[in-house]
Amino acid sequence: MQVGEYIIHIIKSFGVHIFFGVILALSFNFTAPEKEPEVPEISAIDAVVIDQASLDKQVSKIKQQKLDAKAAEEKRVKDLEVRAEEAKRNLQKLEKQKTNSERAAADAKKKAAEEKKKALAEKRKAENATQERIKREKEADKAQKEALAAKRNKEAQEKAAEDAKKKKEAEQKALKEAEAERIRKEEEAKRKKEQEIQEAKEQAIREKMMQEQLAQEQSARNKIRQKYVLTEKEKYTALIMGRIQQYLIVDDSMKGQSCSLNIKLAFSGLVTSVNIISGDNKVCKAAERAVLKAETLPVSKEPDVYQELKDISLKVEPKL
Repeated sequence: MQVGEYIIHIIKSFGVHIFFGVILALSFNFTAPEKEPEVPEISAIDAVVIDQASLDKQVSKIKQQKLDAKAAEEKRVKDLEVRAEEAKRNLQKLEKQKTNSERAAADAKKKAAEEKKKALAEKRKAENATQERIKREKEADKAQKEALAAKRNKEAQEKAAEDAKKKKEAEQKALKEAEAERIRKEEEAKRKKEQEIQEAKEQAIREKMMQEQLAQEQSARNKIRQKYVLTEKEKYTALIMGRIQQYLIVDDSMKGQSCSLNIKLAFSGLVTSVNIISGDNKVCKAAERAVLKAETLPVSKEPDVYQELKDISLKVEPKL
């Protein structure tokens, strides 16, 4: 709603309310019926006791009441006429004010329309200027972004080139270091290998010398042991021969005869077998019986001596 139309609407509403107020005031008690004062009824019986003075007084009172009521009514009507005239003047004044207000409202409306048109033109002008400014700002922003992108691209290319250069230098340095490390490791491995070879040679010489020494010592011990074992073998062979002689039954016919036997013995000396190798049959039979009768023969508890006695061959010669 425009400003002028709003003002006119207020004036019209105000005038209508005043008009209806005046009509309501003029119609108030205007048609109220006049009420006659009540006159007490006087019966024929009462007329005898009421005197003339009282009647006159009562009539005068009634007349005065009528006069007072008429005067009050005339005053009320006069007051209503005055208020109606005043209301009429106020209504005329309001009508005039309404006309002036309508004229002012029309002027204001016209002025408002002109102002609106002017404001609209200014708004369009401002909008155009804003659009133009936004366009220039967008172009400037685009140019700035392109320049920034170009700068960043250039910086990225320069950085990439610098990184590539550093990477190449680092790779070359790493290659040189790797080559130097390879040479160092090869030389170290060569020295280590030569040292190991030398140490192995020295160790081999030491081991050889030690083995030779041990072999010599072992040989010496073996010779000593072998001599002991042979001595022990001779000893136990003699004991075995003596045991066989104990159980050998001889006669004169065996004089000068002999028999070779092979006897196998357990570790305890138990005879496990007797075999005749060669010799006089009579002597061999007697020798075989003598061995079996003995059952066990003397043997050493030492393993190496036992090894020499467990499978022994003897030559039995009867003693006559």
